[in-house]
Amino acid sequence: MDIRTTDFGLGSSLITIINKQGVKISFTNLGARIVDWQKDGKHLILGFDSAQEYIEKDAYPGATVGRTAGRIKDGLVALSGETIQLDQNDGLQTLHGGDESMHTKLWRYEIIESSDKVAVKFSLTSNAGENGYPGQLKMVVTHSFDNDNHWQIDYEATTTTTTVFNPTGHVYFNLTGDASQTVDDHHLSLAASRFVPLKDKTEVIRGDIVELKDTALDFRSGRKLTEALHADLEQVQLVGGIDHPFLLDEVGLAKEQARLTLDDIAVSVYTDRPSIVIFTANFGDLGTVFHGQPIAHHGGITFECQIAPGSQQLPELGNITLKAGDTYKATTIYKLD
Repeated sequence: MDIRTTDFGLGSSLITIINKQGVKISFTNLGARIVDWQKDGKHLILGFDSAQEYIEKDAYPGATVGRTAGRIKDGLVALSGETIQLDQNDGLQTLHGGDESMHTKLWRYEIIESSDKVAVKFSLTSNAGENGYPGQLKMVVTHSFDNDNHWQIDYEATTTTTTVFNPTGHVYFNLTGDASQTVDDHHLSLAASRFVPLKDKTEVIRGDIVELKDTALDFRSGRKLTEALHADLEQVQLVGGIDHPFLLDEVGLAKEQARLTLDDIAVSVYTDRPSIVIFTANFGDLGTVFHGQPIAHHGGITFECQIAPGSQQLPELGNITLKAGDTYKATTIYKLD
């Protein structure tokens, strides 16, 4: 496999891997993120051409986000009988771990090459009290790519003090290769029969779990995204598309949890996390420019694998507490067909 390391600006590096099929994937240590995934010259994800663009335009695409991905209501978490106040960077809420979180940091990295894959191991230490989170957190995120077009993300973390931790990857897919084109014609299959509705425009959860049967958000048998994105559903109208946690029916890496298809290209999602947050880039006219193309409303779709946001209000969603002495581990795999 061909490995190339170049300057990406602002002290960061761009690591590009090309496998035997000629498929190219690129990562940077700015936010331990994926920057590009190309097949036959077509960009399959949304990304920028320099570190400066991520800082100036939008620091989330492709990044590792956390310590807690998604929104935490009022920025409040209960830990060891205490209520902890986190950074409130989205109105009253904490979004993706607060401002200047791990998605904006320069991570240390090393490249590990084996006979059948290349791994880029990113490491970061988050100090106790950063954005209000207790405990010094040491985190390793390893992105690997092989000759069968499997992009795998392995997460590992430890803390010095009991804290909350629920990271994810924030990659946007658009299989047209053009951010100015919507994902409406993409076909989505998703192994989830329930989802978590939102309360209002703050996008905190309402506090219940809803069955998806006989609704336009039931993707178990597969359907084009346009059927959901333009459906007359209160939850879709609320956010102008999809921005919801979907609860997987079976948890485990052995099962294909989601599959996104357009023409002859498909991406399958495998994860050991219990939920996938799907966000359809509901930016309206406020989106930015990727590779010279202004992003369309619904110009991308994420598969944010994690414990569903809102567990502080609805414990049934899962426990995001990480105790001192324990090791957090999680894996997500995206497979290109």
